[in-house]
Amino acid sequence: MLLVSGLVPYASAAQLDAAILSEKDFVEPSFQFLRVIYIEYPNDGEISESLRNTKQTLSFVADHSTPGTDELVKQINQNLKTISSSAVVTDVKIQYQAILQGNEHSAVIEYKVQLIPTITNHILEKSFEKSTVDANWRGISLDVPIILQTEYGSFDVNNPKSALNVMMPEISEKLNGVTILELPLIDASGIMTLPLHKWHSLFDNTAIMSDAIEYNYAGKNVITHYSMGECSIEVGMCNDREWIQEIELDKKYVVKIIESSDDATISFEGYVDTIRVNGNEVFQTNLKSLVIQKPDTDEFPATVMYGMAGIAAIGAVVMFVISDRKLKKDKDEGQTGVDPAHLKSYETSSSAGSYKTNRGESYLIPNHKSKMPL
Repeated sequence: MLLVSGLVPYASAAQLDAAILSEKDFVEPSFQFLRVIYIEYPNDGEISESLRNTKQTLSFVADHSTPGTDELVKQINQNLKTISSSAVVTDVKIQYQAILQGNEHSAVIEYKVQLIPTITNHILEKSFEKSTVDANWRGISLDVPIILQTEYGSFDVNNPKSALNVMMPEISEKLNGVTILELPLIDASGIMTLPLHKWHSLFDNTAIMSDAIEYNYAGKNVITHYSMGECSIEVGMCNDREWIQEIELDKKYVVKIIESSDDATISFEGYVDTIRVNGNEVFQTNLKSLVIQKPDTDEFPATVMYGMAGIAAIGAVVMFVISDRKLKKDKDEGQTGVDPAHLKSYETSSSAGSYKTNRGESYLIPNHKSKMPL
């Protein structure tokens, strides 16, 4: 019996880190795909006996000399065409690691797959100081087997179950009905889903400051960073994603996937802004001056923001005027309470041990006709 929670076939915690330099015609971004899988056995059973107190690590590195990477490059380029990217991948490196740890009531498998493609043709237009850079390559996603020849034999780096097949083949066979164990690992589509105008951007001019030379930190251009993954009202809350599937064997077992939110940082030389070209988002860079962009139609209009700021300023002025008038009126009218000279005080407290608290009250002197209201 299978029970699946979260039927959407999307399970990727992707982390992108890239630096695009003006003098290079290629970029080697780092995509990391992270996943944690729990195999829970709260009622013990045969699987618990095999996994409890087990610890195994599987890792390898693959590059252009590894059989199967040519096919991987081909699959990535096909995906780039599908997502309307002009970029072309010429080479790729992979670092793969899976760690299995068996505990008292569950086993944990942690996956970390780092994909480093060499990307060219990502610059759509370029002049001496300006360039237009394709941005769709940030959403690389593969839903097909990626078979590499490794020290563990033929290994599908895109299928998490491949690691379980090597480390615990008898457990992997028993969990054949658990489909979420085979959700693809290489999936950065979530990074492309968030429009670029919702990313955070800032530029660092430290490199061009004269004082930076004293600290051996200097360069020719400012650096602009575009990043996503921060929580905000506009973007939404950063919640972990979770997929759960139960399976009945000798006992009931639960397989759970936990994914954190995707995040990315792309750095550029120069000042950067984003625009749309033929419906696709692109980066516009300028080494010497700020890039001024007309906002996308789905952005919050700048005129509205300026209008709201103006209304707030007018409101502040009105409040200031009202407050000032009230102060002047109070000053002219003088005190509005009872004159302290017309009051008589008396003590109400009593001593307690060696301590005495001085407390008292006051009352209006009898038969005194005060013009002040009580």
